[in-house]
Amino acid sequence: MNKPTLALAVSAALTSPAAFADVEVGPFALYGTLHSALEVISVDNVNATIAKTKDSQARLADQTSKLGFKIKHDLADGMFALAQVESRVYLGNNGDNTDNKAELGSRNTFAGIGSKRAGVLRLGRYDNAFKLALKSATPTLYGNLNDAVNDYGSKQILNRLGARQGDMIAYESPSLGGFTANVSYNLGKDATSAATDLMPQLALGMGYKVGALTLGLGYTSLNNASWDLSKSSGFAAKNNPGDQKLDAVQFGGEYKFGKYSVGAVYERTSSSLSGSTAVPATASFDRTQDVYGLTGGYQDGPLTVQLRFATANDVKGTTVTDTGARQIGVAVAYQLHKNLAAVGSLTSVKNDKNATFTSASGFALDKGNSMTQLALGLAVSF
Repeated sequence: MNKPTLALAVSAALTSPAAFADVEVGPFALYGTLHSALEVISVDNVNATIAKTKDSQARLADQTSKLGFKIKHDLADGMFALAQVESRVYLGNNGDNTDNKAELGSRNTFAGIGSKRAGVLRLGRYDNAFKLALKSATPTLYGNLNDAVNDYGSKQILNRLGARQGDMIAYESPSLGGFTANVSYNLGKDATSAATDLMPQLALGMGYKVGALTLGLGYTSLNNASWDLSKSSGFAAKNNPGDQKLDAVQFGGEYKFGKYSVGAVYERTSSSLSGSTAVPATASFDRTQDVYGLTGGYQDGPLTVQLRFATANDVKGTTVTDTGARQIGVAVAYQLHKNLAAVGSLTSVKNDKNATFTSASGFALDKGNSMTQLALGLAVSF
């Protein structure tokens, strides 16, 4: 297809009133979701003072809207080439300036090659294998209906070392007897902390699906990094002098029966720092934290309901107490049209006095503060 014809097809997809359907031109496809919600947030403040931006409020918050372009070319002998450019789009600014930070290719953006027999190799920006292990273990937990009820991510209770990362080499195996595997290696230039040193991350994931049962196992390790879990609930890895370790393991499963599903996941994050004259005994640490997630689902025609629960135990290996939290939520989606859904959720985050966990819609909570978050919105897909 020549360039003018392709440009005309994309232009028509963006301007036509009937554009909310899959738009494919040969091997090229345009897709996306625009999802925003009114969030009403009630904060339980235990501090003497609190910034107005962190106090009870109502806001219009984006729920991970995105726009993507992808292409897949069939090659000889069952092989194929693929590429994708997926970008974040903001409807409402979530109470900050994130709407000014949307960049082309900010989400999964890669070039790849693969086959049905050998699997797929991707180079670029992609979800690491530890994050994808959660999808293998509990598809319902991974498939949250909006950000306001979501409980996994760098500042959430679950899967804090799972991330979308640049500088990524990622391999996904084909299904062999129900087993699948993911391996990813982030070369370290895209560290999600402010560290100036390279912190490469290796992640491994394995999934198994048979009938209505899915199981998943994940492991990840960061080099040149450590994280004192008792000082920061959210991901805060740094490169420190001395012997350091930072890794996490998770496993879980989900079972579907009729219109219902139930799932559970367990995760342990561990980090230590020691063994250097530059690290005094008072700065050394050896920390672990156990977290758990449960989910229940129901789907009947256009109606989808999710119940979610996540809990973080106190950090072990420290005299600092009250570092745990609990999050419980219910979300309901009703498909008004194949490309339009109304989504509502009610979420409660209860932090102990030394924890700062929050939901994935990005509302920041001070240490020890808790919140109730009601979100009502619309999601339009194309």
